Amino acid sequence: MKLSATHPLMLFLIGIIFVKRTSLTLVKTVNSGTTVAFLCPNILTEPSYIAWFKQINGSLPLCIVTQYVGEKQADSIYLNGFKKDHIEMSVNKTFSSLKIVNVDVSDSGFYYCGSFLTNYMKFHNKTQLVVVNETNQFKEDITNADCGATEETSRSCHIYYTLTLILSGLVLLPTVFAIVVLIRLKKSNKQRQDAQRHGHNKEMNKQLQQKEQDEDLNYAALSLDKKKSRRPVRGMREVEPNVIYAATR
Repeated sequence: MKLSATHPLMLFLIGIIFVKRTSLTLVKTVNSGTTVAFLCPNILTEPSYIAWFKQINGSLPLCIVTQYVGEKQADSIYLNGFKKDHIEMSVNKTFSSLKIVNVDVSDSGFYYCGSFLTNYMKFHNKTQLVVVNETNQFKEDITNADCGATEETSRSCHIYYTLTLILSGLVLLPTVFAIVVLIRLKKSNKQRQDAQRHGHNKEMNKQLQQKEQDEDLNYAALSLDKKKSRRPVRGMREVEPNVIYAATR
């Protein structure tokens, strides 16, 4: 096999994957023990690799199986402990398929179809597989529901979140407006009270000054009266030196 053909396989083995684009996620919920199949389009325009990957808990995608697509049909190569009796891959000119037989809860995860194009891996047809038991199917469906599973559900969720945001704004804005009004009223009342208190204090100071002035005037008047009363008074019988007294018989 040529180096150009083995290069993508080496990337799969060492876990170095270059991701070009990932499409919307499709959620597929099945009961344990059933058989599921995934499809993705064969977009290769020249001989290269198509591979299927599994991703769990946000980790890097793990290559399950890969197949070289060229002029001659090649066998699938299973990697990382996955076996043909449980997983089966096939490729034709139009599609690549991955079939999982007798699924178990451990098979739950995200599955990708990857096509190696020149020097990067392009992921597409992302599917979330949710395997549940019949007893807890309803619970698992709720827990693993993905709002962005399909374009239709993504649009519905977008509308839902938009309406929720609008309703939250309609509820929140009046509350904020009422709080702002209360704060302004409280501030205005405080300023009014301060102004009244300042005016009252000013009036009291004015009255005190007037009272002090009146007291000063009264004190000055009393002092003046006391000074007048201390002035010596001339006797009624004081003899005038130039008067001549005469006696008659």
